Amino acid sequence: MSPTPHPVAAEQEWAARTLRQLQLPHTVRSEDDLLAFVSRYIGRTLVVVPTDGPIINGALDDWTGGSLAVRVPPTTSVADRRRLVCRGAARALYRHYGARNGQPDYSQPIEREIEYMAMALTEHLGHTSRATGRWRRRR
Repeated sequence: MSPTPHPVAAEQEWAARTLRQLQLPHTVRSEDDLLAFVSRYIGRTLVVVPTDGPIINGALDDWTGGSLAVRVPPTTSVADRRRLVCRGAARALYRHYGARNGQPDYSQPIEREIEYMAMALTEHLGHTSRATGRWRRRR
């Protein structure tokens, strides 16, 4: 009998498997490309909407016209914006809106899996955009 994998390792593998199943093409190189891809995949428009409120860690809101909104403060750095957009895209893929208080409950397996998916999406965008020179960090 093989040992049971550590829950975090299992959730990381589930997120990796889900990402492979998405077959995210290398042409998805920007946040806009990612939003368009996820929108097609879930059959619902995913948009970024500026907010003056607190950052809510990629939590989703129902928005006009049946779309889903990822709320991002307009003054967010490029890297933080990318992280929030990827977390929102991961939440949309898992159809899990997220906590309204902005504090993910990592004691819940779905939150950990979403976090791994968000990291994988961020890495994908970083890798593909660096290959084409489309993303530069602000210093």
